Amino acid sequence: MRSRYSAFALREVEYLWKTLHPEHPDRMRPREEVLRELRAVATSHRYPGLKVLDTRPPDETGTARVLFYARIFERGKDRSFVECSEFRHDGTGWRYLRGEPRAPGELGVPPESLTLATFKES
Repeated sequence: MRSRYSAFALREVEYLWKTLHPEHPDRMRPREEVLRELRAVATSHRYPGLKVLDTRPPDETGTARVLFYARIFERGKDRSFVECSEFRHDGTGWRYLRGEPRAPGELGVPPESLTLATFKES
């Protein structure tokens, strides 16, 4: 997750494409269209910090989970979120499969206090 966050901050959209799991919905779309959208997001946002809150090793399906708090700003507006992300290994490396993001205000507790178990309950 840290490498993908850094890739957004550094505008490395090719890396973001490469680290999408083959089953991710964006992989079904035209590559250039997805790259254009990633580039637009990466250039219009600031990425001041990421905190990994909790992790789980791969389960019986091979899916690993990461809970993180991403601080992101767009034109001075706070777009930060907490996300439970799922990653799967594709034989070459870990790839982003999907995520469940939530705004910090929706959680009812400080983001830093969350674990994967409490995120699902909130």
